[in-house]
Amino acid sequence: MKGKLYILSLLFLLMLSATVTFAQRDSVAKATLALQDQSLGAEARIKKAVSIIDRAITNAACATDGYSWYVRGFIYKDWYKNLDSQNKKSKIRQDAVEYLKKALDLFKTDTAAASKEYADVARKTLKYLGSTYYNDAGAMLDVTNYPTAIDYYDRFKECMLLFEPGYKLKVREIEFKKALATVYEKAFRSDIKANAQFYGMTETLYKQVLALDTNDWGGNYNLSMLYYNYGVDLINNMSVTEDIVVIENIQEDSKALFKKALPYALKAYALNPKKREVLVCLEGIYFSLYEFDKSDEFKGKVALLDKEK
Repeated sequence: MKGKLYILSLLFLLMLSATVTFAQRDSVAKATLALQDQSLGAEARIKKAVSIIDRAITNAACATDGYSWYVRGFIYKDWYKNLDSQNKKSKIRQDAVEYLKKALDLFKTDTAAASKEYADVARKTLKYLGSTYYNDAGAMLDVTNYPTAIDYYDRFKECMLLFEPGYKLKVREIEFKKALATVYEKAFRSDIKANAQFYGMTETLYKQVLALDTNDWGGNYNLSMLYYNYGVDLINNMSVTEDIVVIENIQEDSKALFKKALPYALKAYALNPKKREVLVCLEGIYFSLYEFDKSDEFKGKVALLDKEK
């Protein structure tokens, strides 16, 4: 008799647990249905789905359920995509990322057969969100918004590595660093004294590019131009009323910059000897170093290239 009572009690507890779980999943299911309700306009159905899932997630069981966070992340992704995608500072988008990350963490210990499928969709959704961060990072690369662009590029990387842990970022890294370097250089050259810190920041980025790919033409050429232009600026901004020692120091600093520019310009030339801008660059560098025969050689190459066009 006691055995029967124990079995009945156990069955009752299992049924109660199933009922609670069903009720939790029912709220999540209602949120999904609301999102798919074509009788409502896009804004109305998304906001209804958001309201339902936000209430459901406050339930203790849902808060530890990967599927619930997966649905929440997916709904927020739709909210961003349909109603907030023009907002480059969208909080909805980052919420979607965080909810999907939470889902992936919970799916790691979820043995349900469907969990792998949900995790795969979550990762693909993160890939989409990551691509929007990359696009917005590029759009915000200017002297005012570059800190946000850096933040968004980092979020892009996070999303892509969640999508595919071995995702190859090298090409994107080079592309973004060169674009950011041009922003820093623009800020520096707008006022080389007031914005002196941007010189080192630009130099660091181009060196990072070359560490990733020593044969990157733009990295070599732009670094050579950074040094060369700075050397020219120092000379052009020199006052003839300066003390002779100061003038000599400025001339030495400029010469050192021209020497730093030369190997990168030569590398760019070796990589693409038909690029007019690098021929002009080498003509100017050699002239500034008083190597006039070399300067004339590259001046002739520029003239020959122009004649061929």
